[in-house]
Amino acid sequence: MYQILIKNGTVADPANSLHGSFDVAVEDGKISAVSSEIGAPAVSIVDASGCIVVPGLIDHHAHVYPLAKIGIPAESVCFSSGVTTVVDAGSTGAKTFRKYKGFIETAKLTVKAYINVCSTGLDSLPVEVEDVDPSHYDEGAMRELVEEEGNKLLGLKLRTSKEIVKDMGYEPLRQTVRLAEKLGLSVMVHCTNPPAEMSELVECLREGDVMTHMYMNKGSTILDSSGHVKKAVTNARKRGVIFEASDARAHFGFDVSELAIQAGFYPDIIATDITKLSMYLRPTAFSMANQLAKYSMLGIQEDELFRRCTINPARHMKIDGSAGSLTVGYPADIAVFRKEERNIIFGDRADSSAQLREGKCIYRPLMTVKNGEVVYRDIAF
Repeated sequence: MYQILIKNGTVADPANSLHGSFDVAVEDGKISAVSSEIGAPAVSIVDASGCIVVPGLIDHHAHVYPLAKIGIPAESVCFSSGVTTVVDAGSTGAKTFRKYKGFIETAKLTVKAYINVCSTGLDSLPVEVEDVDPSHYDEGAMRELVEEEGNKLLGLKLRTSKEIVKDMGYEPLRQTVRLAEKLGLSVMVHCTNPPAEMSELVECLREGDVMTHMYMNKGSTILDSSGHVKKAVTNARKRGVIFEASDARAHFGFDVSELAIQAGFYPDIIATDITKLSMYLRPTAFSMANQLAKYSMLGIQEDELFRRCTINPARHMKIDGSAGSLTVGYPADIAVFRKEERNIIFGDRADSSAQLREGKCIYRPLMTVKNGEVVYRDIAF
């Protein structure tokens, strides 16, 4: 007997090129079957008529409590928006990561992390910014951490905003990339308000490195003065640089995103960058479900939308053998949404300077399954 049988839903699983009417069965915490008309008995039969059934979403960029003082209560926020795997994007450094090991290992939510090049991570926020002076990088401590906890780590994180790097320009980025090369890691770089030209920033990055906040509109952006995506940026994608949209409260602009998406320059990954300062905050990031609705409004088709928060991040994280799809035998990480037609306002900032756009639909989270266990369910579903 199956533990859970989700019937009558529209399955959208880009990894397996599935989009249609299928039932999904769960047994022993795994995906047991994905097929039309599964008739076997189950402990819990869920009628997903009119709903979209997708792999558990992956939020590749968030800040998670207790790793960060500004972190979100991860399981409540993630599970209630269909997210089953979350990545903490540099809240901790080599000297602070270990004290949160117990949290990471005991959470039902899968938690991976980028390590900040600052040894204490973002401990000083929101009072002051982190120390990114390359002369203070502790290569030995980072190497030791990677050797001990490498399966939990994805790479190094650097925020390269002008107000953080000050007069060091791109030297912290160049040194971060060199260090990551030595350690066999990728790099995630926060690019909002860069200290020099965006072209110079992307030219520092390698295949597999991530430029996050790709649609930010402060300082030099991915667009040239004519509104076209810069050649250095398109060349970086051809080299294998990963472009991530993770918008938070102020790392996004409609004036950039609309032109880039119209030109076909989509995100490789859609994430949130939510903290306790932006979770459930309108009209900006709010949650991953809100990001789905916003990027749908911007013109990304449904299968491509889900691809960018399931199999794309899973492949980048090298966990596509266990996450990011509804493949039989994989852990049963599943999200159920209902697409509802309704007006919703999106903004690109959380202040009076925000540009606003009106969307026509939302993706309402109805149920989340993690490793075969129902961890969230709407009371009316």
